[in-house]
Amino acid sequence: MARVVLTGLTHRYPSTVTTTIDDLNLDVPNGELLVILGGTGSGKTTLLRLISGMETPTAGTIAFDGEDVTKLSAPQRHVVMAFENYALYPHMTVAENMAFALLLYGETHEGAMERVRAVASRMGLQDLLDATPDELTGTQRHTVAMARAAVRRPAVFLLDEPMGRLPHDTREETTAALADLQRTIGITAIVATRDTQLALDIADRIAVLENGRITRLGTPDELRDFL
Repeated sequence: MARVVLTGLTHRYPSTVTTTIDDLNLDVPNGELLVILGGTGSGKTTLLRLISGMETPTAGTIAFDGEDVTKLSAPQRHVVMAFENYALYPHMTVAENMAFALLLYGETHEGAMERVRAVASRMGLQDLLDATPDELTGTQRHTVAMARAAVRRPAVFLLDEPMGRLPHDTREETTAALADLQRTIGITAIVATRDTQLALDIADRIAVLENGRITRLGTPDELRDFL
């Protein structure tokens, strides 16, 4: 868990004059679920990539719990980023997929499986731990990918269009499970989406992003009539 503070954050691609993130300031308290709401080209994915360390800002700083991490590499930031693409290791079971990163970073097998079972239960995956990805539906694979990211209990959990591939009739249940998991574990989570209803359903606060700038910031109740 971490408090995330962005100060004067700016990003421009060297080969263009386009500014994707423009002097952005944002304070995300420890344990908050913040939704970055914006359309295509608003800069929301770039913002997540900056926080994760996958992109380098042109100006400004990124701090986790008061520590300036702007110049740290992605692996040094203890951030997990889950993309819309939910690719899983096809030769591994659900449990093995979820435990893989934990084991890679030195967790014991017993400890890893304890965390896997706890998260799987929260996400409704407890009966699928022995299945392989080709035995799962698209919705189940997507849910496993999110659970695989969450089981690592990162300082900051970043999700880019997490429900983008789900059919509408399963989004509500999966959305509720994701929000419940985030609040139970207490992870600071930042979710980027163009889905207004998703933002209203899960967010503690919503930041509306337009042309690299935050134009509105508030709780779902405060912003409901403006979205």
